[in-house]
Amino acid sequence: MTSALRIAALAATFFSLTSCGVGRNSPSEPAFSCDDVTGSYNATFSNSCGGSGSGIVIVAQVGCTFSALIPGFGGGTIAGEIRGSSATLTLFFAAPCSGSATGTATVSRTTISGTYTGGATGFGCCNPVSGSFILAR
Repeated sequence: MTSALRIAALAATFFSLTSCGVGRNSPSEPAFSCDDVTGSYNATFSNSCGGSGSGIVIVAQVGCTFSALIPGFGGGTIAGEIRGSSATLTLFFAAPCSGSATGTATVSRTTISGTYTGGATGFGCCNPVSGSFILAR
């Protein structure tokens, strides 16, 4: 093989590997950072249907993916992903309601605050619904 062909082959190999993530973060490692938000929070919320309240929310985190139980609000869960100081999330409503809402949040080590929109169906549930929340340690 001539040296020009070897150089071309090496360059092609290098570019194909780097385009697949070799030499950067692996697919399981995000290319962005995220704060550790694991723990218990005092939460307040309000929604477009006249609902408001406060309670405890428990957040778990693996990497930059988080989930939360919201027992202080009659049940339900939240799942989302943190990217830097922002997060995207989905709120899954609990019985007697069903449905979900999507939203965004601003995240720090001590506070998560955001908004959501979606729909909850079932007896006494609100569809469509939008709202805001603040979780603070």
